[in-house]
Amino acid sequence: MIRGIDTLSRSFNVLSEKQKNLATNTANVTTPGYKSQQLLTSATERVDVHNYTRGPELNLRRETGQITFGNQLDEAYRDLSGGAVQSTNNQTDLALNGDGFFTVQSPTGEIFYTRNGNFSVNNQNQLVTQEGYTVLGILPGGGTQPITVDSDSFTVDQNGFVQTEQGAEQFLYITNFENQAALTSVGDTMFQSEAGIPMGTGFTVLQGQVEQSNVDMVDVMSDMMQISREFEANQRMLQSTDETLRRATQEVGKV
Repeated sequence: MIRGIDTLSRSFNVLSEKQKNLATNTANVTTPGYKSQQLLTSATERVDVHNYTRGPELNLRRETGQITFGNQLDEAYRDLSGGAVQSTNNQTDLALNGDGFFTVQSPTGEIFYTRNGNFSVNNQNQLVTQEGYTVLGILPGGGTQPITVDSDSFTVDQNGFVQTEQGAEQFLYITNFENQAALTSVGDTMFQSEAGIPMGTGFTVLQGQVEQSNVDMVDVMSDMMQISREFEANQRMLQSTDETLRRATQEVGKV
């Protein structure tokens, strides 16, 4: 009986985490560059089960096989597949078609990677993320510097070349990863990793457009319905367990 209660408790915890995860994905369905998060679960370790029904007096041990007691959370991962690209007609908005991530730098010097190209221009005429992180360009010698633009007019071609009225040559620093599973999610649309590779090809930059969230609301609704059904099934099991315990207590009281 105690094992059954533990199993139900674990199941409710797993379902609760799944519900929270779906809520987060739903809240970011309109966040540019957002990558949906998925939770992986697995069955708990199998345990041996036995009873004492062997022998003429039914008191000898009988092995009845193995059983698992519910599921457990293994890990969370981001679905890094591309989202739809939407036109905004805003020159500071950029989208990547293909592989790679924009490389950005926080005020403290930390490097992050993002597919969220919903940029703006700060008062130093630097292209920045909504968090205020500078969008980095790559120098011919391999160094980096923030992309500086004219607040009135600038263009970005499909190869990531940034053209301003001053004529300074700047190229967006686009980074790719051989193993995207090594990326660490930081916030809703930012990632970190030490295994980035600068890209020269394999992508197309689209100015005046942004990549939308890759959350599929059809999948979200389907998962919500499944979780609701599992909650109901576990609640019925809990009620049944509670009724069994209540009756056992009453019988003990009679004795």
